[in-house]
Parts: sequence; structure tokens; C-alpha cells
Amino acid sequence: MKHIIKILLGIALIAGIIYGLNILRQEKQAEPEQEIVRPVRTIKLQGGKDSFTRRYFGTVQGGKRADLSFRVSGTLRRINVDKGASVRKGTLLATLDPRDFNTRISQAQSALSQAQAQHNNAQADFKRYENLYKQKVIARAQYDTYKTQVDVTRSAVNSAQANLKSARDALRDTELRAPFDGVIADRKAENFQDITAKQTIFSLQDLSTLEIVFNIPDNDVLVAPVQNVRNLQDLKSHAEMFGITAKFDALPGKSFPLAIKEVATQATASNTYPVTATMSPQKDFRILPGMSVTVEVNFSGTDSGEDVGYSVPSTAILNEAGSNYVWRYAVGQVSRVPVTVGQMHEGGYVDIEGRTLGGGDVIVTAGVYFLHEGQRVRLLED
Repeated sequence: MKHIIKILLGIALIAGIIYGLNILRQEKQAEPEQEIVRPVRTIKLQGGKDSFTRRYFGTVQGGKRADLSFRVSGTLRRINVDKGASVRKGTLLATLDPRDFNTRISQAQSALSQAQAQHNNAQADFKRYENLYKQKVIARAQYDTYKTQVDVTRSAVNSAQANLKSARDALRDTELRAPFDGVIADRKAENFQDITAKQTIFSLQDLSTLEIVFNIPDNDVLVAPVQNVRNLQDLKSHAEMFGITAKFDALPGKSFPLAIKEVATQATASNTYPVTATMSPQKDFRILPGMSVTVEVNFSGTDSGEDVGYSVPSTAILNEAGSNYVWRYAVGQVSRVPVTVGQMHEGGYVDIEGRTLGGGDVIVTAGVYFLHEGQRVRLLED
């Protein structure tokens, strides 16, 4: 019995040794876990106390625009141009079926001929009775009757002539022509469609000068660095001190200078003021009406008595336990920086302030909740 116990103890001891050796071998072979280098998108902070950059959402439109329609109702007989076509002033764009209008002209001509014949007869009668009146053969009342008949038939002739002119004008109005050189931005009718007068058929825009329309919130108007502001038109006269540029998502790294054309003095329902800026046509890029654009306005020199801070995408804000932070990138790593969040602006941008932030700092703009202090990252190329 003692011999069997010794054998079992020996087996257990050998099994324990083997298990321990396996554990040591696995620990020796295990490789250290490599840290994931996460790619991030970033934005560089511009300016600081001496810079107040705002971004607004805008749309492109032609410098001259017109919704074209017929002056008369009828059936659309022929459309001569398609969307996107370039046209010259006077180009025939579309025509209505002229049959009814030709009929009206024929009827007006017949009415005019009848009125003219009646007028000729009235004049002949009047001349005859005028001679009789001078010879004192007829009474004054008969003379006045024939004279009145001449006046009545003359009025009838004038009315018939006016009706004929109106019918001919209506026939000319069955042709729709371009009032200026431009591009057909839109077409809103098809051949053989019954249309009414003043119904828009084409939208014509002159692209020799481009305009960009955007809205500025009332708060931004108040902090604009313009002294002695009497009305918003003063912004136009002082606009040369602003850095105003247009940027398109499809053209990264490209910006186009703008010049203020007009500023509305009446706020919209959203408490914003529409602004129209002009932009020179671009030979290398086909920029068309309706395209979306981001307008950046740098109100340099703002003197509001406070540090206006920086403007960053709202996706750059990290909120934890009621406090706000941003991730600052430097030397391949990120560090968390506390910030104060201010006003939200069009385009998803928000004002931030931070005592340790400075112009030129690189801030992460996406995926902020997947980062940790000191994490290694790499910058995504645009």
C-alpha cells in the first residue's frame, strides 16, 4: 500500500513540473502587445485674440438671373434649348402653337375692315348732308346726327386697330427669346404642355460674374470691426479690411477671394442677414449655380474686450463629466486640453477658448471619444 502511494505522489510531482515548464515557456514566447497608431483628421488653429474667423454656408448663383415665361397662354409647340445650354441675347428659346393667335388676327382684321367700311359710309353721308345743311335744306338736328355717326364709326375703327395690334403682339409673344447672354440653368416645361401666362419655362443666369449668397447671424454683425456703423451697408464700404474667401469641398486646399456686393438691412426669420458677394469666374474650374460653398470671413482687428478664441468643428469637442476638452496633436501624440465652448455657427463650427491654446495648434476634429491621453496617432492626408 505504501508503495502505491509513493508511485502516485511521484506521478503528481512529475505532472506539476511539466505544467510549470509549459507556463514558463508560454510566458517566454508571448510577444508584447503593440499599440495601435490611430489615423486622425485635424485642423490648425488660426489667429487668436487678433483674429475672428467665421464660416458660413452659401450657394452660388449667376450675377444676372431671370425666370423666363410667356406673356400669353397656349400649348408649348417647340423647345429649342436644353438645360446647361449657353445662349446669346435674342436666341429663340421656345414657341407656342400659333394657330389660335393667327385666327384672332384674322378676326381682328375682319372687324377692322367692317369698321372702316362703316366709317367710310358715315363720312360720305356726312359730306352730303353737310352740303345740304349749308344750303339750309335740312335742319341742324339732322346735321348733328350724321356728324355724331362719323365720330362713332371713327372710334370703332380705332378700337378695331387696337384689337388688331394686340392680336399681332400676342402672336409675337408666342416666341420666347433670351433677354441677355447666359446659361439655361433650369427648364420647367416640356413640349406639348399647356401652359399659362407668366408660368416659368426657363431659368437663365449670366455666369460672366458669379455671386455667392450667405447669411450672417446678428451676433457676428455686432462684433464686426466697423466703427460708426449706421446701417449694414457700412459693412460693404469697409469690407476691404475683411478677408473673405470661398472654399469648395471638392477643391481641397483651394480658396477664392470674394468682394461684398450688398448686405440686407432686414433680418430673416432666423435672425440672420443675407449677404451677397461677387466672385470672378474661374477658367480652371467649372463652378455652376446651385453649388454649395463655405464662406470664410476673417474679421481681423475685432476689439470686443474679450478673447474671441478660435472656431473649430463641433466634432472636435470632447465632453466628459460636464467639462469640455479638445485633443491637441504634437510630435505624433495627443494630449487633452480643457476649453470653454461658446457660440455655435453655420456649417457646424463652434467658438472655443483655452488658456493654453495658441495659433498654429493642431486639433483633432473627429473620433475624439476613441482617444486617450498620450496616444500615438498619425495625420490623415487631405
